[in-house]
Parts: sequence; structure tokens; C-alpha cells
Amino acid sequence: MLRRYRKLGEILLEKGFITREELDKALEIQKEERKPLGEVLIETGYITEDQLLEALSEQYGVPILKELPKNIPLNVVGSIPKNIIESLHVIPIEKKEDGTLVVVTDNGTNIPRIKQEIRFLTGKNPEIYLVASRDFSVLYQTYVLGVPLELFEEPYVAIEETPEQIEEEEEEEREIEEAPIVRLVNNIVNRAIEMGASDIHIEPMKRTVRVRFRIDGVLRKVLEYQKPQHNSVVARIKIMSSLDVSERRLPQDGKFYTIKSGEQYDFRVSTMPSTFGEKVVMRILKVSDANRRLEELGYSEYNLKRILSLLEKPYGIILVTGPTGSGKSTTLVAMINYLKSESVNIVTAEDPVEYTIEGVTQCQVFPEIGLTFARYLRAFLRQDPDIIMVGEIRDRETAQLAVEASLTGHLVLSTLHTNTAAGAVSRLIEMGIDPHLLGASLIGIIGQRLVRKLCDECKMPGEIRDEQVKSYFERFFGKVPDQIYYPSEEGCPDCRGMRYRGRMAIGEVLIVDEELRELISSKASETEIAKLAVKKGMRTMFQDALEKVLLGQTSIEEVFRVTTPL
Repeated sequence: MLRRYRKLGEILLEKGFITREELDKALEIQKEERKPLGEVLIETGYITEDQLLEALSEQYGVPILKELPKNIPLNVVGSIPKNIIESLHVIPIEKKEDGTLVVVTDNGTNIPRIKQEIRFLTGKNPEIYLVASRDFSVLYQTYVLGVPLELFEEPYVAIEETPEQIEEEEEEEREIEEAPIVRLVNNIVNRAIEMGASDIHIEPMKRTVRVRFRIDGVLRKVLEYQKPQHNSVVARIKIMSSLDVSERRLPQDGKFYTIKSGEQYDFRVSTMPSTFGEKVVMRILKVSDANRRLEELGYSEYNLKRILSLLEKPYGIILVTGPTGSGKSTTLVAMINYLKSESVNIVTAEDPVEYTIEGVTQCQVFPEIGLTFARYLRAFLRQDPDIIMVGEIRDRETAQLAVEASLTGHLVLSTLHTNTAAGAVSRLIEMGIDPHLLGASLIGIIGQRLVRKLCDECKMPGEIRDEQVKSYFERFFGKVPDQIYYPSEEGCPDCRGMRYRGRMAIGEVLIVDEELRELISSKASETEIAKLAVKKGMRTMFQDALEKVLLGQTSIEEVFRVTTPL
């Protein structure tokens, strides 16, 4: 039978620690601030920490630890992954001969989850004691802080806990076949990280469930499991992501993180109902990628110099263009890393904030409450910014404000969904931006795509067989190479049979000079702008990609997959 716990407020009333009026006020604050009730009651001064501890002990049937341990062996502390210690506020203090862990926590609302997680880890129910927050802090600082990460169990999926999810999680325990499902989900997550996947797709079909990883931009099937397991797998992922386990009719979005080999990975989770059940897609973000530099993105030396020259400008608009999944956000992050310093104020509006950049004020867009890119832009202008980054220009209002910000002495970085650099000009004019203002504010546009890199261990040299391809090399480079590299037929262990390994940027960098400024102001066509830009030194995306073929970095098939000859 699933255990139901008495409400904390009822216990506190019964013990005479608070009045009904105080409880009602605290519940109002809790609803508004979304904090645990006990925390609210202490902050308002209605109860003491010892009174809360006494009530939690009765609520969960867990005793209070009367005396702190004098010495805890490091191998005992390390028997729980460090990220679980920190996310669930639990510390092991003893390991019994039969393997049972004795643990302490200062957060009673975590007790159901602590039981669940430790049972998953050890196969045994833990002995749990409550301690005051001050005592937990002493234990944490003494036995956890400063202990090398390698002394802890290998971290696995950590869950961002919210008290509101406790009841749903308890109900779901009846459905989940605990250890097998947890192992399956952890295996999927760990394999995705090991294989360098950017996304995980868990897709229910008529009789089975297919799991695919997006690796270097291409989906690849990695396993299938039986349909009866699917609801439990989705429930496990929802619990990890702090989602509503009982809601299966509506799409939901959540997140969790895991630490593997000392690296933190953030997972953005999206669930969606479909004909055969809920589909789950997880985007994987490596936290250290927030430190990516422009030099690491794969730009040619020629294009990199042109991009850096744009970033030296004190004001104006720089746009990065391309379709979804072309690396625009990564390029913006790398630009911000290049520009940030103690002497400049950088503010960003993003949807979502994927990477946290130290020293930069980053803001999350929430359109559902009216907190749009445009609204943030207005607020930014009152925050004395030097550099403004807007995740995407989606509408006329945002575009107009970006133009105005650049004309008042700010450097503005943003992205736009267009196929070419020159196409960004036409798109903004279509949005309703005055061509004269656009010409005055634009300083550069970077059009880009991502191509897969050939695996260095198994790529194969060969002659160019297609006459049309030969003509492209003749046109752009004045000669046809004796040979170029092709992907091998089978791949190798290094690339896991994918024949490619990693991705790199190809791009075209349009720098707006006076002549181009006049052309933009005259409402010239995309073709006219592109033609003049090439005359002024812009190498087209196709030409840039062909150069990477010459260097043996990618294949001609990959070039035609992501771009077209111009």
C-alpha cells in the first residue's frame, strides 16, 4: 500500500505551534513564492526550526538525530553520488554490515524521494534521520566540501526537486518497475553522452518503442524496447524532469542534469502525446560548451578574420543567419565570450537560456506573461548596456528596437532565419524596417551551416568523378584537385560506424561598407546585394564548404546536403 502522509499544517496546528490564521497567511505566501511551507513558517517567525523538525518527524515517521557523528569514513560519504547529496540534501553517516545506509537530511519533504533514490542505488531501504539545517551544514562542510569527486560513486541522473511534485511521484511508484526501468533510462542517457549525441528521441510505435540519437545532425537508431515498458520509462523521465506524471494528454517541458566524468550535462526534456503514446525528446547541452571560442567552431581563417573585424566595431547590428540547427546560438555564445570583459556591460535576452556565461547578465524570455524579446530590449536600454544580444528577431517590433538600439551607440547581436546572408536584408525589409535605417544600422551578416567532419581514421582518398563538381573547383580555385576525400563504406570503431566525427561551421561573412549601405537603402534585391558583397570580398557558403573539401575536412556529399551552388 502507498503511504499517505498527514499535512504539515495540520500537525503544527495540533501541536499548538501555530494558529489557523498564521497557517492561512503562510499558505498564501507559499502559493505566491512557491517555497516549502516549513521554510515560509520559519521566515515569517511563526515557528522555530526545532518545532519544524519535531513536526516533520511526526509527519514522515522519521526520528530526529540527537547527536551528530564524530567521524564519518570517506568511503561511507562517497557511497552516494555527490550530485544526489547536493540535490536531495542527504548525507550518509553509516553503512551497516548488510549494506543498509544510515543517512541524515534537513529537508523532510525530500524523504519520499530519498527513500526511492537510495533504494535504486543500493537495493535496500535506508535508515533516515532528521537533523536541523545548522547541523546538516556542519556535516556538509566537514565531510562533503573539498572531498575529491572521484571518491564518490559515479554520478548518475540527478533530479531538480520541487516539493509540488512529491505527491505525483509517490503515486507513480505503483507503476514503475523500479530498478529495471531506472537502469534502462540511465543507460539511454549515458550512451547518448558517450556517443556525442545532441538529442535523444524516444518514439512509441505500434508494438515497440524506438530510441534514436541525433549525432552530428543526423538521427541514428540505437535500440528498441518493448511497448509495455514505455509508460514507466516516460514516468521515470518526468520524475527526473519535475513534470506532472499524471498528465499524458498535453505537451510538457522540463529539465534535469547529470554529471559524467566530471562534466555536467543539462537535459531539456519535451514530452508530447502521439497516436501510440507519449514521445519524449531530450536536448543535451554540455555545460562547458558555454566557454566555446570562435576559433573552435571551424571557421576558415579568412572568415574568422572578417568576423573578428566586425566585433571590433563599437556599435551597429551583427546578424547570424541560417535554419534551425545551423549553430547560430553557439556562434552568438562564442561572440559574447570574445567580447566580454570587466569594462563592458553585456545583457542578453534568450529563449531559452541554454548556456550560462560568467560575467554576462542573461534573461529568459517568457512570452506567455508578456516578457518578450521586445520588452526586454526596452528594459535593456535603461540598463546602461554596451552590448546587447537578442536570441532571435521574430517580429517587426523586436527588429525596430534592435535598429534603434544600434543607432544610439550599442552593439547588437542577434539571429534570423534566412538561407543566405544577403537574404537577411530582404527579410527585415519585409518585416517593415525602413531600408534607410537598416542600411545605417547593419554592419555585418554571417550566414552559416554545419557540415559533418570526415573521420580522420577511416576517410578514403579518391578522384573526382562528377564533371559538374570539377567545374566548381575550376571556377572557385582555378584548378581541379588530383583527389579529394570520401567517407569510407563501413566506418570504423573511432567513428562508431558513422564515417563522420564531429561538425564544423561553413559560412559567408557579409561586411556592410558604404557602397553596400547605399544599395540596402535603395531597397535592392537579395541577388544584387549578394553580387556586390562577393565583389567586395565575401566568399559564399558553397565556396567556403568546397575549401573544406580541398582540405580533406568534409566530403562533397556533405556539402551538397547542406548548401547549394551559387
